[in-house]
Amino acid sequence: ASKSVLDIADRLITQRAVKSKDEITAIRQALKIQQAAYKRTLKFIKPGKTEFEIAAYLEYQMRTLGADGTSFPSIVAADANASLPHAIPGKRKVKKGGIVLIDWGAKYKGYCSDLTRVIALGSMSKKMREIYQITLDAQLAAIDAIAPGKRLRDIDKVARDLIAKAGYGDRFGHGLGHGIGLDSHEQPTLSHRAAEDAVLEVGQVVTVEPGIYLPGVGGVRIEDDVLVTSRGHEVLSDLPKTLKSAII
Repeated sequence: ASKSVLDIADRLITQRAVKSKDEITAIRQALKIQQAAYKRTLKFIKPGKTEFEIAAYLEYQMRTLGADGTSFPSIVAADANASLPHAIPGKRKVKKGGIVLIDWGAKYKGYCSDLTRVIALGSMSKKMREIYQITLDAQLAAIDAIAPGKRLRDIDKVARDLIAKAGYGDRFGHGLGHGIGLDSHEQPTLSHRAAEDAVLEVGQVVTVEPGIYLPGVGGVRIEDDVLVTSRGHEVLSDLPKTLKSAII
C-alpha cells in the first residue's frame, strides 16, 4: 500500500481556534491571575521606577498568584517608548505626568491571557487624553460588533474607521486583534488582511486592541479578551479602562 504524508497543520490550527469549556475556564483563570497581579503592581508604580523594575514586579506577582508563567515577555513602556508597539522594557524611568503602557499576560495550565492598559502618573497631557479617548471609543465599538458569523475584517474596520475619522488612521498600523489559547497569538485574526469570507465562530476567544502611536511622544493601546458566544460576546476581562481610571 502506498503511504503518503498529509499536512493537516492548517486544519489543526482552525480546530484549535474554537475553545472547549475547559479551555475557556483555563483562560478565565489566567485572566483572574493577571488582573490581580496588575492591581498589586499599580500600587508599586511610582515616579523613578524603571520599566524593567515594573515588568519584573508584575511577573513576580503573576507567579505568586499561581501562573505557570507569562504568555509572552511583558511590555512596560514609558512615554515615547509607548509609541513602539513591541517595546522592550529598559532603564527608562516613569515620571510624574508621564504615561506607562503595559501589555502583559499570564499562562495558566498552558493557556494564555493578554491585556493592555495605559496609565498616567498624576496627570495626563491633553494630546494623550485625546488619543486615549479615541482608542477607547474604537475598542468599545469593535467589541460591541463581535458576534458569531461576523466577518473578521468587518470587526477590524469598525475600530479602524473610527480612528481614521478622528484623523489618526496612519497611526494605527497593526491588526485589531488575534485569537488566544495555547499560544498568545493564534487564529482567528481580526485584521483588514483577513480572508474575505472568514467569520467569527462561537467559542473563539479574541483580543481587541486598537492603538494610536505618536512617534517621539507616546502611544495608547487598550486591549481586552473577548469570548464569542451564541448570543454575541462576553468580555472576559474587567479591569477599569475609563480615562479617569487611567490616571493614578
